[in-house]
Amino acid sequence: MRWMPLIALTAFLPVLPAPAQTDTQAAPPKVVKTPTQLPRATAEPENAGAYAPPVAREHEGPSAADVGPVQKHFIRASTTDDLADAPNADDAWDNAALLAKHEKIALDKRISVPLIHDVQNDGPNSGGDNAVLRYEVTYLNWGAVTNAQLLARRGHYFTITWDNDGPKADFTARFEYREVKSKEVVRTLTQPMPAVSGATRSYFAVVDKAYLNYGPVVSWRFTVLKGDTVVAEAKSFIW
Repeated sequence: MRWMPLIALTAFLPVLPAPAQTDTQAAPPKVVKTPTQLPRATAEPENAGAYAPPVAREHEGPSAADVGPVQKHFIRASTTDDLADAPNADDAWDNAALLAKHEKIALDKRISVPLIHDVQNDGPNSGGDNAVLRYEVTYLNWGAVTNAQLLARRGHYFTITWDNDGPKADFTARFEYREVKSKEVVRTLTQPMPAVSGATRSYFAVVDKAYLNYGPVVSWRFTVLKGDTVVAEAKSFIW
């Protein structure tokens, strides 16, 4: 009799479905076979341009970028030439030949050359005990890292101040010079100076191979030309 309440209670409980029995089972994991040897190495596909040799520089020596930002203001003579051995070298070997050019000269008092300043950059001892000159040489060498860059900046630098108190006009600044080792050979640098009014400056430099082979400038003449006429000039004592 004591089991009767339990039997009656089970009659009211929901019947839970029995788990379905399946015949399928999970597949066992696949066995990964470890290779016993590496595959044979294969060569890269040919590509002739992939490992091309570096392109050689067209010109030996320092490039224009190597000479530094300071020299960009200067009209530079930096290479050697065969002027002394040229067939018409006689035209450059004596002062009489220079006078024989029959150049038009009409000096204009309104155009003057008040100041010519030169600096010789000839190595680490340039400037000596003069702090101002040492600063200028340091300024010229600013940015130089390699020995080639330092050699490219060796030279003789001229900064020429001149004035045009007349009306604005186009001129040509010309710098003629002789060097120590080239004796009487005269070389020339020119710089177009458009629309000049008031004070201005012209910059000339003999540097690099031209300086190392021929030496510093020993005599010079600076002229200002308007068209084909010399309107102002200044020259060294021994010109």
